[in-house]
Amino acid sequence: MKPGCVNIATAKIIEMRDFYSLVLNAPYSERNALRYEIHVDNVCIVVSSTVIKTPVNPDCCGLEFDVDYVDAEYERLCAAGLDIEKPPVTLPWKYRYFAVKDPDGNNIDFVQYVGDSELA
Repeated sequence: MKPGCVNIATAKIIEMRDFYSLVLNAPYSERNALRYEIHVDNVCIVVSSTVIKTPVNPDCCGLEFDVDYVDAEYERLCAAGLDIEKPPVTLPWKYRYFAVKDPDGNNIDFVQYVGDSELA
């Protein structure tokens, strides 16, 4: 398992996309009009659109882990006793995922890309 992605929700998607692309010196790719991705080494920075400004607690974060088989990870973590609210789902941009909360309430996502390999 490895850290895979940092998600940044914003009402200023174009400005944020351009800013992070510039700051990270990396091109962005458009998954759809509401989601842009910037890949740096083995980590993906995602800028996604929201109409609501979401306050971020500076004492916490959300993490996403790439896994080979998300359904197997889901089964393993359920068997280990984690309380997981929803089973894995496949998103329109071809990722299958599920989420858990850590003890502080931070969101931890486990993801598997299930689309064409040239887009991964």
